[in-house]
Parts: sequence; structure tokens; C-alpha cells
Amino acid sequence: MHRVEAFFRRLGDDIAATLGESREAIYAGLEQVALAKLDQHNPSAHIRHADLVDYVLGADQLCKQADLDARFAEPPLSLYNGKHFDISALTWLDGTTSIHQHAFCGAFHVLQGSSIHSRYRFKPWQTPEPKQRAVAGALELIDIEVLRAGDTRVIRRGDTLIHALFHMVRPSVTIVIRTITDDPEAEVQYDYRWPGLAHDPFHKHAPTIRKLQYLRMLRVLDADAFQAHLARVLPNCDLFLAYALVSEQIHVSADVDEARRLAALCTQLPAAERELLAKAAHNDLLSRTIIDCRRKLHAPEHRFLLALLLNVFDRGELLRLVQREVACADPIAQVCLWIAEISGNTERYPNLIGIDFNATALDLLACMFAGLDLADTLRRMAERYGEAEVIGQREALGALYRALQQCALFHAQLGELNAGVDESARG
Repeated sequence: MHRVEAFFRRLGDDIAATLGESREAIYAGLEQVALAKLDQHNPSAHIRHADLVDYVLGADQLCKQADLDARFAEPPLSLYNGKHFDISALTWLDGTTSIHQHAFCGAFHVLQGSSIHSRYRFKPWQTPEPKQRAVAGALELIDIEVLRAGDTRVIRRGDTLIHALFHMVRPSVTIVIRTITDDPEAEVQYDYRWPGLAHDPFHKHAPTIRKLQYLRMLRVLDADAFQAHLARVLPNCDLFLAYALVSEQIHVSADVDEARRLAALCTQLPAAERELLAKAAHNDLLSRTIIDCRRKLHAPEHRFLLALLLNVFDRGELLRLVQREVACADPIAQVCLWIAEISGNTERYPNLIGIDFNATALDLLACMFAGLDLADTLRRMAERYGEAEVIGQREALGALYRALQQCALFHAQLGELNAGVDESARG
């Protein structure tokens, strides 16, 4: 028997012996027992990613494999099947999870690598109906932590654990112990979109699916007909279908103005939900850009920066987390150094993200991360480079300031800064 199979059989049998075979006992106790047994057996001290590779490639048989098509993880590997729970190893290279909750419970353990773990709370604007397929509300960041090999956390059902994981090291491997006979009709497993749209990605509704498929067909066949039919469908959409249609179209067009225009057509929705819809579709576009950058960045510190830009929507909180995790005296200087590195402005790295940031842009970013509006930024630049130099470049600097606000990397943290220039600043 391979050492991987033997190790996880011992772990799984230990959990089964502690909880027994009844579904009720396993569902009631798996969170704490899995947490305790993972800490006791500590897979990270005994098993490496190389062991998993050796096990799989040398095996004639494996236990029953969940997610055989590898829709989640890169790839997954089932290691133990109990009657009502299983154990899996999830390997991650460049993937990241959405902000989500679970319809199952258990615990997870970092076997190798490290990850940014973000936790959130969601406050719906109105009490949702049971199993409502989309809910409007406000999403709030609770905390962020860096998880390293050996760290173990509980997985709770429902909105008591809303979280996301952003993996910093290639590969990062997570061991997951979870219930497997949950009733899919009992819990909704929501995904969340900033600033506060919850939707059920597993919801299957035949008319909704066919509408999406037919509109995709029309987008390819006849762009004018597609736009006409999209405008016909949107006024009658609920929040779920409106989000699916608008977000998908913005993914294709990459047009933020179109997000606002399409959301305005959803007249069955209250005005606040239409505004939320436009913001959620815009944030989806920004998030995809950041995640695409992640595939080009392999240094843990650069992935840490991307994780913060993706998951922390408050500039001050982002800087506090940088200072806490890196123990640096000047978090703004540290952020700007990372941006300089990934954009090829140091000798350490070439331009890794394909976005050019010259020295002026980096100077502006430092001012913006300090919370300075455009007028105060220009005054700061005049102190550094001279009033005459800045007056001659005022319009260009203003345009660059606004471009940095709209840049996908920084929009969530810098988009609300005042980009106007008052008359006194014009000199």
C-alpha cells in the first residue's frame, strides 16, 4: 500500500471511529472532529505534493473519485470515502475561489504552499425567501489571514462562513474533509459579488438556461438581433437572470458604460438593485483582470498584493494588512515597490503584467494610496519637482490620475478619490 493511501486511510478511519456511522452524528460532529484529527495527524508534516504525484501516477486503482472532470482545483484527488464524508486533496496552480459559502461542513488543512484566506459577512437588504436564487445586500470584509502549511480551519454550512481563498505559492495543496450526502434541496450555496449580490451558481431553471443559450447564439449570429432581444428580455428579469445576462455581456464587451446602460433596462428591479447590478458586473470585469494577472505572477509577495487588490475594497484596510503581514514601516512604499517590480521598473523583474507604469505613475500612485485627491496630489508633485514643471504638465497629470483610478488593479481602492481640481489649485 502506498504511503499516501495508508496515511489517509488512518486519518479517515480515526474520524469514522470517533463519530460512528450515523449520518446525524457525522453531520453534527464532523467540523470539530475533523479539525482535531487534522491537527493531530498533521498531514503537512508527512505528505508532500510529490507524494501525491507518485501515488496517482503509480496507482492501478484509486478510491471513488469525486469531480472527475476537475471543475474545482487543478486537479482534485479523492483520498478516502467514508459513508457520509470524504477526504480530498485539492491542488492549486493559478486558480482562485470566488467569495462563497458552503452547503456542507467539515474542515480544511494547508498541506503545502500558502494562501490568503478572506472572511466576509453579508447583510441582505430584505429577508430573503427560502432558497431565493439571488439576493441583494451589502458584503463586508471581516478579516484576512495568511494560511501556511499546517494551518487548519473549520468549514461551516451557510452564511456563518462566507470566504475566499487566493493561493500564493505554486503549487498550493489543501486537504478537505467534508460531508458528502448533504441534501441539495436543503441549502443554497451562494456565490457573492461585490458590493453585495448573492446568487446561486448551481441553480437549474430550464427557461433561464435556454434564454442564456439562445442569446449566446444570437450574439454570434447577428449582433443587432442580439442587442434587440437582450433589450426585450431585461425589463422582465428578476435579479438572478439580470445578473447572469448583464455580467456575461460585460465579460464579452469589457464596456463599463454598457453595464450601466443594461442595468438601467431592468425596470422590474428597484432602482437600488439596478445600481447594485451595474456595480457587480463592473467588479466582475475588474476581478477577471486581476485574476488574469495572477497567472503571470509567481512570486509569493506579488500574489499577496494581487490577493489584497482582489479582496480588500478599502484602501486603509489594505495598507494595514500590508504593514501587518510584511512588518514594514511604510506600507505605501512597499505597495509601490511591488507595483514597480511587476511592471518592470526595477532590475529584479521584467514587466510581468503587460501594463506600463513609469516613474510619474508610481509617484501618483503613492499619493493616491495616501488618500490624496488630485488637487493635493498636484501640490505634492509641485513640492517635489517644482511648480513650473507641474503647471506645464497639469492636464496630462490629471488624465493620468483618472486613468489610474480606472485601472482594474486599483479601481476598488482608489476609484472614490476626488479627481477634480478646484480653482485654487489651478494657479
